[in-house]
Amino acid sequence: MGDRKHKSGTRRGAAAGGGKGARRPSADRNAVAAAPKRGGVAHGTARKTQSAGTTVSTRSAGAAAERPTGHTGQVEALHTILDLSASFAGTADLQKILDRMADRITHAMGMKACSVRLLDEDTGELTIKASYNLSDRYLNKGPVLLSENPIDAAAMRGETVHVADAYNDPRVRYPDQARAEGIVGALCAPMTYRGKTVGVLRVYSDQPRRFTDDESAILRSAGSQVAAAVLQARSMAERHETDRYRHQIRYAGEIQRRMIPAKPPVHPWLDFGAVYRPSLEVGGDFYDFVELSNGAMGFAIADVVGKGIPGALIMASIRAALRAQASIIQDVRTIVARVNRHMCHDSLVGEFATVFYGVFSAREHTLDYVSAGHDPALLLRKGEFRELSAGGMVIGVLPEAGFEHEVVALQSGDVIVFYTDGVIDTVDFDGRAFGRDRLRQSIYKRRREPAAALANQILWDTRRFAGLAAQVDDISIVVARVR
Repeated sequence: MGDRKHKSGTRRGAAAGGGKGARRPSADRNAVAAAPKRGGVAHGTARKTQSAGTTVSTRSAGAAAERPTGHTGQVEALHTILDLSASFAGTADLQKILDRMADRITHAMGMKACSVRLLDEDTGELTIKASYNLSDRYLNKGPVLLSENPIDAAAMRGETVHVADAYNDPRVRYPDQARAEGIVGALCAPMTYRGKTVGVLRVYSDQPRRFTDDESAILRSAGSQVAAAVLQARSMAERHETDRYRHQIRYAGEIQRRMIPAKPPVHPWLDFGAVYRPSLEVGGDFYDFVELSNGAMGFAIADVVGKGIPGALIMASIRAALRAQASIIQDVRTIVARVNRHMCHDSLVGEFATVFYGVFSAREHTLDYVSAGHDPALLLRKGEFRELSAGGMVIGVLPEAGFEHEVVALQSGDVIVFYTDGVIDTVDFDGRAFGRDRLRQSIYKRRREPAAALANQILWDTRRFAGLAAQVDDISIVVARVR
């Protein structure tokens, strides 16, 4: 290190590893072995490696003092740093990587200390995540914001910044703390990999020093290695989190599918068929059958606004509320009104659902229903269609909303098709919707088939219409045929 004080400056770093130092001839190794120690630091000197909130005692063996001088030492320093990348390849423990790198850089370059700072892109603060031979007092000296620190701001722009004498450099933000720490010179380089700069790497000397271009190149190379490790560790952590999330989604989908009847109930005078196809792992559609007293059968089909986890949670809440009310109340209007109040109490603005709820009476052979904003069911009788649309608005918007009902007398041979809007909203590559007319044609063409076959044929017609066009909505179809 130089004995005179020099003015600080900013230099662009040279490319790491250039020149004749790309190989390790045996003569270089002999030079390394024969190189004298500088500064009288004995073997076994204890230094400290400090990371955020952690202090670990390590055995430095006087490596900083023993670093070879001249071109040979620079070659060895560069190889030491480059070889470090192999030691943390595939490691997701980012803190271990940063601690190890701070230690190795300090010793390889013969410096007093080192710090690794990562940028918080939300706050613009450079946070010290790892360091070597820096005290807790210095590490906690204060925030380092890019907007207030020209040295680190220049490094984040890709420059290598030289500070020959921290005590007399106006760019240094904490000169008194540097003096107390015994820091005089500093070299700062960006941590950049494939165009992404993640932070700043600093090394410190204990006396005024004019850093060479080779030292700048070595530190820039080290910064690139650290950046690659940081980005790799982050990528591994993100993949792990993604895998964990996907596992949770699959598990949620399995739970939701258990809420959908595995097969329709067997009924003495009704033949049921149903299909359910969510657009995602979990969906916002559902249908359900509820066995009631006197042989009656409650039936519900609903479509919750939104898909994925939010839609599935709302769906589960509505299903539970419907079942609870249907077990104690017979009037379909009261049941839907109470479920509506329940949803209004628990939902946010913009969360609502369409619901069709009806009761098939075994004694009277009727369907008593309410359609709360749901697409009207289609009743096919003797070749003619009739829409079942009595009811009211969607649930989850107005707590005191009222609902109308209708009682339909059923006849042998009647076919009723209940569905969610994913059926009629299915689109082809030209953006045309399947629509109600095509749905009616599909039902009419297969009107004599059993309920299960008819439900599957309707689904097949929508798939054939869409071709390979991606669909974004869930599909539920339930068919009831009167025997």
